[in-house]
Amino acid sequence: MKRGMNYTKATAELVGLWLAEGDRKSIREITITNNCFDLIRASYKTLTQLFNANNFRIYVYLPKKGSMAKNPLPTVITRYYVDLRARKPYYILRLANTQLVRQWKAIVAAVCRQERLYGAILRGVFAGEGNIKTGSHCNRMLRIAQKNPLPVIDGILNHFNVEWQFLESESGYVISGRQNWQKLARIRIADLHPIKKKRFWAVYNSYVQWHYKNHHIQRNILSHLNEPKSSAQLARYFKRSQARLQRVLCHLKNEGKIQNYVVQSRCYWVKSDSNLILISKRKKMILGCLMKPLRTFQIARAVQIDGKSALRRLRELKRLGLVSRNDYYWYTIPTSMKVRVCE
Repeated sequence: MKRGMNYTKATAELVGLWLAEGDRKSIREITITNNCFDLIRASYKTLTQLFNANNFRIYVYLPKKGSMAKNPLPTVITRYYVDLRARKPYYILRLANTQLVRQWKAIVAAVCRQERLYGAILRGVFAGEGNIKTGSHCNRMLRIAQKNPLPVIDGILNHFNVEWQFLESESGYVISGRQNWQKLARIRIADLHPIKKKRFWAVYNSYVQWHYKNHHIQRNILSHLNEPKSSAQLARYFKRSQARLQRVLCHLKNEGKIQNYVVQSRCYWVKSDSNLILISKRKKMILGCLMKPLRTFQIARAVQIDGKSALRRLRELKRLGLVSRNDYYWYTIPTSMKVRVCE
């Protein structure tokens, strides 16, 4: 093993590949198994950079006699076998050396402690034992096959805040939900294996909209209503229809958590404890006229609108608790609320 070297992403990917499919219990040989010869070739290249060894072996397993397989590395001894259980050729790269195995396991332990290499490790794991499942109702699932949970995989998935389950019925890790797919897309989990890469991105790009957990909008919408928002603005943020957001907003209003104001035929929503009253420019002009009590026709003349319009605006201001009327005269009422004009 070359001493004092910095472990590369290629080494971390090889570690992941070995953790997924290699024989981790062996004390005599390092074994890498995969059905993609490009990965076997890359593994061979990385191992030769790590170790000075010349006793590599490649074993090619064919689904039947006469099956075609990629030409192995010309400098490596190759053996061919038939495995009737196989659907396609697969390859096993072996390096037999007890001392090198000890060194390799030390490298694995060192790589698994470096958070900067977690993404590369997971790419290797997925290239070895990952697959993508789709079903009816747009179900999309990532699976990493393992007989038992592996603490390294647990830790890496938790590091990236990926929600996962280990299901015995699936014989491995199960990951679903667009948010989890997005987190794994960021680290390009499937890009090491060309077939899985194509499949992953095809399925990921098939998402039309985000699928939230139950009550996700209800739990998160209040934090967006410290300031007034229209249902259209909220719909754009949550990537849902305006009708869907209005149902949520009406439910929260019935619970007394939010209230709405209609300004120039547009409805704005804000938290009930925000201490805000929203009004239009026209109502603000009317309030500005009431430095002293005035009659309706005087207010209409001042803001240059007809008497009926002025009376409707005054009644709306009265419902908001901002003005009142004594006989024929309107006057403002002091309030602790903040009055804000919405454009």
